[in-house]
Amino acid sequence: MNALEIDKNILNIIKYGAVIPIIIFSFIITYLLIEQKNYELKEEITSLKTNFLTKNKKMVKDEVERVVNSLNYEIKSSEEHLKEFIKAKVYEAHSIATNIYKEESSHEENSGHSHSKAHILRTIKSALNGMIYNNGRGYIFLDDINGTKLLQPLNKEFEGKNILEYEDAKGYKFVKKIVNTIKNKTEAYDKYYWYKSKEDSTAYEKISFYKYFEPYNIAIGTGEYIVDFEKELKNKLLKRINNIRFGENGYIFIFDKAGTYLSHFKKEKLGTNGFKVKDHNGNYFIKDFFDFAVKNKKGYFSYTATSKPSGKNENRKKISYLVHFEKWNLVIGAGFYIQELSESIERKEEELKITYQKTINKIILLSLIITFILLIISYYASEIISGKFKQYKDTIKEEIEKALEKDKLLTQQSKLALMGEMIGNISHQWRQPLSTISTAATGSLLQKELDTLKDKDFSRAMNSINNSAQYLSQTIEDFRNFFNPNKVEEEFEVTKVFKKTSNLLSSRFKDNQIEIINDIENFTLTLLENELIQVLLNIFKNARDELVKKENNERKLIFVTTKKENDTYIIKIRDNAGGIPIEIIDKVFNPYFTTKSNSKGTGIGLYMSKQIIERMGGSLTVKNVNYTYENTEYKGAEFKILF
Repeated sequence: MNALEIDKNILNIIKYGAVIPIIIFSFIITYLLIEQKNYELKEEITSLKTNFLTKNKKMVKDEVERVVNSLNYEIKSSEEHLKEFIKAKVYEAHSIATNIYKEESSHEENSGHSHSKAHILRTIKSALNGMIYNNGRGYIFLDDINGTKLLQPLNKEFEGKNILEYEDAKGYKFVKKIVNTIKNKTEAYDKYYWYKSKEDSTAYEKISFYKYFEPYNIAIGTGEYIVDFEKELKNKLLKRINNIRFGENGYIFIFDKAGTYLSHFKKEKLGTNGFKVKDHNGNYFIKDFFDFAVKNKKGYFSYTATSKPSGKNENRKKISYLVHFEKWNLVIGAGFYIQELSESIERKEEELKITYQKTINKIILLSLIITFILLIISYYASEIISGKFKQYKDTIKEEIEKALEKDKLLTQQSKLALMGEMIGNISHQWRQPLSTISTAATGSLLQKELDTLKDKDFSRAMNSINNSAQYLSQTIEDFRNFFNPNKVEEEFEVTKVFKKTSNLLSSRFKDNQIEIINDIENFTLTLLENELIQVLLNIFKNARDELVKKENNERKLIFVTTKKENDTYIIKIRDNAGGIPIEIIDKVFNPYFTTKSNSKGTGIGLYMSKQIIERMGGSLTVKNVNYTYENTEYKGAEFKILF
């Protein structure tokens, strides 16, 4: 097939090749859209179920937690309310006693009749004797400074007795607190454990309040058993809870440890035993969820209820949130019926199916219209494309030729950049030997002018100049060899290579207080010696550049290790400069990658080093290492060369 036939086939493909893909594409898109709608329908129903359960679970949980928090708050503040209540009673009694005393004393002064203090006290006792409250539980008592009971309305046998040494159920001598209140002429609260009656052997916690009555040096007091106060509080709170309603059929139910209904939407169930109630499967479900709440403290429980607030008793499956209220050993809960979910899903499914069918019809119609439009566009587009195909073909050929020229130019620029890097290295390495030559020459000249130049000094200076000149020459030779395509491998000892490298760097390292720690096992390599030196110089130079950033008082160390393991020759160079940042360690061998400014680095050194080592059949890698030297922990970069 010739080029003309190929061009013709390409034009036919452009003209007619788009029709079939467009039709197939339209069918695929239509199918995918329909499937997407099916998926969305299923997801909508699943989401509806999830949202219903989540919403209703949260609702019943919030209602139960709100009741529990209210109970805890009321109980917590009940003691303070009780204290305020008995204090008010004592203040009332104290006010009555004060008024009686003042009236009787005033009557005595105005009439001239003498009433003894004992008579006035009897009048006060008579008045306070009738202050009975809390359904006959509460009363006012009087005690004197000796601990003698002067008034005890509900236990007359105690009147006139000294009860100073009486102890409560836990051995606490509570009467002494009354005596101290009288002595201090003040008022005080107290807590102790006492018995409600002779028949009851249980001691209950009681809170009392005493207030000093100065005319007779006595204390007026009263008290209340906490359990009685809480019982009244409990009844009051249960009445309030019984009236709570929320949502469509929501209410709070409460059972005690015996299974007694304390709160329920059906008032006739209050006081009956729920533990005897069975569901349609014969399970004692109330006993089951009571045990569940006691065991788990709180959580959700699924069961079948016996009735519904709406009166419709079909589908009575229910999920309730239960909390074990340990203070009063109650189970408090609220729930919702699953039937409401089923009804919502059925309604939503009908709505979604209607919407779904309308959407599918629109998708099919739209797909046909778009397909027709695309076919027309495809035909006219193919006409335009075929007209420009030849033009593009020629343009592409021209652009390819330009791209090849650009590639050649980039290659040349890369070589020039590498040459510039090398020239910079030569310039840097020449500074010290040139300085040495200059110093030796000017020193000898000065000594000559002063007529102090000795033969041995002159000989030393000339040797120094000669060695530096040799070094300069050798440096040029080393760098020239790097670019010399006719390089010959030669045998050399690794110690010799490190000695040459050290000679090139020693002055700069000494100026920067950098120590080189050698652990060199000597072995022979057959490689390009000068290129290996160049690699070592690059690695040492990078280490030096990082070490000079450390504080002057910190040690700057470079460790050199060489060894042979089986047929592998290993060279390691490690520093203590802190390591290479983890985000750039994988880039250090990339060409032109550098963290230094343009004036200090080109990013070609490590790239070139890796190329040199790999050309010689080896490998060059780097990693961060932690190690210990002379009992000090260090971290740094470790370059490893393997042959």
